[in-house]
Amino acid sequence: MSINKILKVAIIVLFICLAAGISMFVYNANAAYKVSSDFTGLPLNFDPETSSSTGSFENSAIKVYGGFIKGIWNDPASGNCLVIRALSPMPEVFINSEAAKSIAIRIENINPDFYAERFVNSRFKMTKLNLNTLLIDFELKAGEEVDLVPVKPDAAESEGKNSYVILGDNRDGYDTFEQMIEQINGIKPVFVIDNGDLVFSGKPNQYRLFDRLTTKIGSTFCTTLGNHDIRGNGRETYTMLYGPPYYSFDFMDSHFIFLDSSPGWSEKKAISDEQYIWLENDMKKAFGKKLFVISHIPPRDPRSNVTKNEIANYVNQAKSGESWAEQKLDSYFENKNMSHGFQDPEESIKFEALMSQYQVDTVYLSHIHSNFEYYKDGVRYLISGGAGAELLTENSYYHYLVAKIGDVNTMTMVELPSPVNNYIPRYAAAVKLFYEALYKENRVPVILILAGLTILSLLIIIKLYLWKRQSINTFGKWLGEIGKFAVKRYKELYRNKNQS
Repeated sequence: MSINKILKVAIIVLFICLAAGISMFVYNANAAYKVSSDFTGLPLNFDPETSSSTGSFENSAIKVYGGFIKGIWNDPASGNCLVIRALSPMPEVFINSEAAKSIAIRIENINPDFYAERFVNSRFKMTKLNLNTLLIDFELKAGEEVDLVPVKPDAAESEGKNSYVILGDNRDGYDTFEQMIEQINGIKPVFVIDNGDLVFSGKPNQYRLFDRLTTKIGSTFCTTLGNHDIRGNGRETYTMLYGPPYYSFDFMDSHFIFLDSSPGWSEKKAISDEQYIWLENDMKKAFGKKLFVISHIPPRDPRSNVTKNEIANYVNQAKSGESWAEQKLDSYFENKNMSHGFQDPEESIKFEALMSQYQVDTVYLSHIHSNFEYYKDGVRYLISGGAGAELLTENSYYHYLVAKIGDVNTMTMVELPSPVNNYIPRYAAAVKLFYEALYKENRVPVILILAGLTILSLLIIIKLYLWKRQSINTFGKWLGEIGKFAVKRYKELYRNKNQS
């Protein structure tokens, strides 16, 4: 085969690799995330006032407290079953059946062993499907009402024994988060709180990778939205996977409230008026319990010498260029001197006043990639943003917190290996983190694009070589012709001289 034919084949392969890689890259970043070909999601029907979700399945009315009806799983072997995702360690399920029948319910995002042992002499068959999913089979009679209510742990007996974990700002730090998961499973907490920024930019392929990691957690995984999670169609994907933007639950003598402050980075108002009304009502109903509030963006930035957040003004000026604005938002986010608290000082005062009024014990926050603690009017504010995202804040490190239920004075910070605490290694680590995440989120497209670029590089090298070789040959012929001409001319001159 001639060199020209080889080059033509290489060019065809080059275009195939680049076209396929770029197309798959775009598809991965925009195609809706599908949990499984066997799963069909259902529209979210959740009432935050009662922390309940309602729906129907197989002619039976279903109501869930401390969880939500997520969808239907079609098992080719055993048929359909209803999927419920827990928003608390011990969700309650109520079923009202019109006819005698068998139905199956999968409860995901729980510790199956912990949940199953809360039932004494249950007549329902419970099967542990995996680390955090329990299958329950019901044999129902016509008109029967069934209550699946686990026995609550005794506060006096369990005080100080049950733990929970707090972390935040995972983003594209998949390796760090996976290390945390391994350690957390060893701790065996009752639940894990993630303060938001689960993914980097709300893309389906990022949620896909993150969601697969969370299936390795053997405890209830309680999330709240961060500003990075809602980019693009991120809110829609989050809702399909993790449910309502705000909710609450009780565990023993404590009440945990999860808020949605995700708009607060690019908009003046962090928490909606509707949510504030719900929040105050929820705290009133939880009177007498220890209150814990979970949100992503802190009401104020505790760091000194921070500058005003100008993101909202920039977004208003860049309405015609969203993709470019996204890039600018990223660059602003890396500015360690910009305030990461609420943009409106009046909202900060309002929020902190509510926390003080209802004597909240602790407010768990993230958004700043570090660990801070401050007190305001008797309320403790804990910022933990070290679950995997890049570390550009001074003196920051990867970490998570472990708290004891019933023991408000016990808090343990677990630190993980982090880049050296100066700017050059940390920026280098951030770049490395970005490219590693890009590969994990788009493995096949990246391989195809790299293959195409490799072929392109080889073609350029070959072309330069051929051009150089041709140039050398031409130059050699030119020198040869000059030499021949010089010899010929010399002979002519020498002959003429002898004749004269």
